[in-house]
Amino acid sequence: MNPVSNRLKAIAVTAAFFALSGLALLGVIWGLSALPFTVPGGLALTAYRPHDTVSILSDLRLPVALTAAFLVATAIVLVFSSAYLDKMIAIFADVLLMLMAALAGFVAGYWVLLRLAGYENFLRLDFVQAALIPPVVVFAVSLLSPAWLRSSWVFRIATILVLLIAAPLMLVHLP
Repeated sequence: MNPVSNRLKAIAVTAAFFALSGLALLGVIWGLSALPFTVPGGLALTAYRPHDTVSILSDLRLPVALTAAFLVATAIVLVFSSAYLDKMIAIFADVLLMLMAALAGFVAGYWVLLRLAGYENFLRLDFVQAALIPPVVVFAVSLLSPAWLRSSWVFRIATILVLLIAAPLMLVHLP
């Protein structure tokens, strides 16, 4: 099977799993707080505000900063010819993609249950666009073969410069 399709499948499964987990978690919280008897921590459950959790998980500064760091790390890896560093940056990309998929999935799960419960839509188009850019950038850059980019000094230097310029631009132009 194609490694790209495997990666896309892993991202989709991670997002779906965390969406289901988030939806179930919020349902359990609401279910426990609605019980006629007191459960340990029951008062805290009735005071729980799901939007506080959503705001923490949907703060895009973390994925944007990690994406910028990934771009700089990739530029540094291209300076050296090391199979170890090439593998390290590939693993870093996969970890970032899974983290971003988990965050997006969890927020989506909460969003579904909150919408079903009649809460106002809190996801806007500009947020969704900004949330998609970091994983797309990480995924696209991770498809580039470091060995191929090192095969020509022109490709190597151009890619390093593009990555080093793109990293701070992401921090400045995304939330």
